[in-house]
Amino acid sequence: MDTPMEVVRRAYQAFGRNDIEAVLECVAPTLDWRIVGPASLPHATQCRTRQEVGQYFKDLAADGEITTWEPREFIDANEHIVVLGFVRVTLKETGKPFETEWVHICTIKDGLLTRWIEFFDTAARLTASLRD
Repeated sequence: MDTPMEVVRRAYQAFGRNDIEAVLECVAPTLDWRIVGPASLPHATQCRTRQEVGQYFKDLAADGEITTWEPREFIDANEHIVVLGFVRVTLKETGKPFETEWVHICTIKDGLLTRWIEFFDTAARLTASLRD
């Protein structure tokens, strides 16, 4: 069985090549998947199933084009992996870009992601969604 770090790296590599099916193969059938932020944020959500995570990725792709996505540091804490990174996105609704550093907290059990929590600069995302 893969180590927790190998599972997380495999999922992030799959996302980097836009292979969402391969990402979902790393996700447990039931899990805690959260994006922390205000209710006004389109993706401040909580998913409980692999299917809901799949819908999250569809909604994310419909919202904007990721032009830069860089997982920069992976911190290994046994079954918990913390990933620090950076993203730049152009929103489809307004055409405005935003960028932010992010933190993901992952938990792996039995070779699958059972928890994934994201923190990022939600104010940058909300500002980019404002029309001139």
